[in-house]
Amino acid sequence: MQQRPWYHEYDDGVPVDIAWDPMRLDQLLARTAAAHPDDAAIIFYDRRISYGELDDLVDRLAAALQDLGIGPGDRVSLFMPNCPQVVIAYHSVWRAGAIAVPINPLYTAAEFAHQTADAGSKVAITLSLLYPKVREAKDHTGLEHVLVTNIKEYFKGPTRALFTLLRERKDGHRVDLAGDADASWLHDRMREQRTPAPVATEPGDIAMLMYTGGTTGVPKGAQLTHDNLMANLHQVNAFAPGLRQARETMLLALPLTHSYALTVGAHLAILRAGTMIIVPDARDLVGLLKVIDAHHPTVFPGVPTLYGAISRHRHVAAGKYDIRSINICLSGAAALPTDVQRHFQDATGARLVEGYGLSEASPVTHCNPLGAPDRVGFIGVPLSGTDAKIVDEATEQITLGPGERGVLCVSGPQVMAGYWNMPEETAIALRTDDEGTVWLHTGDVAVMDETGWFRVVDRKKDMILASGGFNVYPREIEDVLYEHPAVVDAGVIGVPVGGDNQRGKAFVVLEAGSQVTADDLLEFCRERLARFKIPRNIEFRDELPKSFVGKVLRRELAAEERARTVEP
Repeated sequence: MQQRPWYHEYDDGVPVDIAWDPMRLDQLLARTAAAHPDDAAIIFYDRRISYGELDDLVDRLAAALQDLGIGPGDRVSLFMPNCPQVVIAYHSVWRAGAIAVPINPLYTAAEFAHQTADAGSKVAITLSLLYPKVREAKDHTGLEHVLVTNIKEYFKGPTRALFTLLRERKDGHRVDLAGDADASWLHDRMREQRTPAPVATEPGDIAMLMYTGGTTGVPKGAQLTHDNLMANLHQVNAFAPGLRQARETMLLALPLTHSYALTVGAHLAILRAGTMIIVPDARDLVGLLKVIDAHHPTVFPGVPTLYGAISRHRHVAAGKYDIRSINICLSGAAALPTDVQRHFQDATGARLVEGYGLSEASPVTHCNPLGAPDRVGFIGVPLSGTDAKIVDEATEQITLGPGERGVLCVSGPQVMAGYWNMPEETAIALRTDDEGTVWLHTGDVAVMDETGWFRVVDRKKDMILASGGFNVYPREIEDVLYEHPAVVDAGVIGVPVGGDNQRGKAFVVLEAGSQVTADDLLEFCRERLARFKIPRNIEFRDELPKSFVGKVLRRELAAEERARTVEP
């Protein structure tokens, strides 16, 4: 790789390139378990699972999957919120030589059916709470069997007993599999201690179909190899040289069916022989604060909305819960507002930095160096072993210089093999230059400065086509709105949707009890934006549609706006 200006921005000890031992991810777990069999791998409520126990559970489920006919190249859908079974399932699928297909646990039956059918999954592993959706969807898929597990399986005795008595039936966790010939209980299949048959799967084989969040269109299955995922894991690890071996505790509050939480949380914990503190529902803020207070996590990958909610919570302000064990936080999925960063760092004493990535890159490509001063609005610099460039928006073929706005492209060992069964989309996203380097064209519009720091302006597809030939990026307006102390969330689209001569329309969520008006916010924008960038109007909402990792879904706001303006 040629010299790049961002190399000079790396913290001391961060290499410009990386190397790793080629292996499957389940082999990484086995290696850590052999070295640290008695250390805690998972803490889930009051249950502790050691690395030795975790590796044994993976063996048992892998053998059960092989009994169901799962082998190299087969796909297995994982449809669960955060729980130990998700971690066990991932590594069991890989140990059986198969491909994991994580599915958003908030999906409807129809969405589950579409993704499972598209992937061609033969088996699904799901939580009992979600099994009714799977049962409804099954006839529209190629599923041959469904393994069902109850959230309580890894509760300790007293907690499990109380859950069974007070909540299991009430909350929908109790289901009856009688009569469902193609479904069985996961724990029944895992009772016998067995070792799975060895498989010939290689590190270069596909490990996972990680479907894009669909924020800009139909979800696509990014084919990520074991090498992709291992490379990105080692890149993230190299960028945080201060992480301590066998001493860090990772707070896993984001969904483990998303590549961000998986790589920066679960996989990083296993590489470092750290402990995964699993939180099933981060929306339960009091429950989350109790977990932090009880188990003292040191590393917390999150999203701006979650960091903001924690720092604003009245119990944090009152000092009811101790959250100052948190040391390192990497924020992703959306732009990190300055106020959120400052307030969270003040509340915890942690270092909170913004990173950038996408499912197609396993997912991290850029990050703010942990030792650098805060740089507002920047996603940082490319990770070790990652190259990046800006190309023109019109053709995406001409490389631009510092300060010039264009489409961000990245290259590196973490970039996907392509989209599942979508050769045309793959050809658009992955393009080979004259030197034979494969570049992932992200669709994000960005700028690189003279020092090699990158700043994302917006999504190319979300651009507002303003009158007079001006182009406006929604994020420019959103960033200004976030500067207002009363604004909690903001999303901007161009109206009329799909038309020319557009103006921005802002959808805003205010702090509870705020008396700020639309005119107040418009005046705030007038003081900070060019005239053609000022929103046409502002609509207040109690909440905004978001992806399950907290990104505001502009496409849903646009769809709602289009539906309201279509003539009957």
